[in-house]
Amino acid sequence: MVIDAPSHRSGRPRAVAGVGVLALRSVGVVLLVASAVLGAQAAWSRFGVCFGGDAPPVAGLPGGDPQGSCVLMQDHAYDFIAPDHPWVPIAGATAREGMSLVLLGLGVALVALSLTGRRHVRLLSVLAGAGFAAAWIGMGVPELRSGLAGEPVAVDAWNLASVGADLALLATAALAVLAGVRGGPDRRPVVVFWAAATLAHPVPEYFFTVILWNSHDASPLTGFFRSALVAAAAVAAAVTMVPPGRGRLPRRRGS
Repeated sequence: MVIDAPSHRSGRPRAVAGVGVLALRSVGVVLLVASAVLGAQAAWSRFGVCFGGDAPPVAGLPGGDPQGSCVLMQDHAYDFIAPDHPWVPIAGATAREGMSLVLLGLGVALVALSLTGRRHVRLLSVLAGAGFAAAWIGMGVPELRSGLAGEPVAVDAWNLASVGADLALLATAALAVLAGVRGGPDRRPVVVFWAAATLAHPVPEYFFTVILWNSHDASPLTGFFRSALVAAAAVAAAVTMVPPGRGRLPRRRGS
């Protein structure tokens, strides 16, 4: 994170603002890490059988046949996203997935709000962060409620929020490009942050996971892909908090 050197008149207000920025970004990083962990746990609950884990506790899976169970778990009936009829819930997994999306929205919003010192992108960053949060929380809450109720809840609300997520996708992609072109000294991690937030959207996730592991419905990489990107966004946001020059190897004499 780069903060302009304070003058004698504005040194104290700038120092207070700098602490506020660090606090916002630190909380955002923690929320993103929690989102990644919960998302990976939910994905493992569904697709762990595809990676040598136990089959989820749902009826109708072929006992002693991990490959057959893996194929069946790829069916949309077990989806976390927009759970609808017919739907087969997986013991707490949908609730964890919903909470993961809520924390993702909050984490991105806090980091976006903390990206100060960039007048040309400040307003767009705040608006994109707010829109991202509204969309992802709007998708996460119905999934959380569905997981707790054991049946689809507020599917129409999820569908409406997904439209907002599509718009947020365009905004975060634009911010990734803008940060690369007109960003400050820490533009690289900021680009990684916005690019990861963009690719975590369900549409890019579906596209890439199907390429990496083809499936008739949902790829077994679904959920893991997003969680990895969210973790990358958290790392990128954390890197921006490292003061310039820290972590660099000292130059050898005579070089």
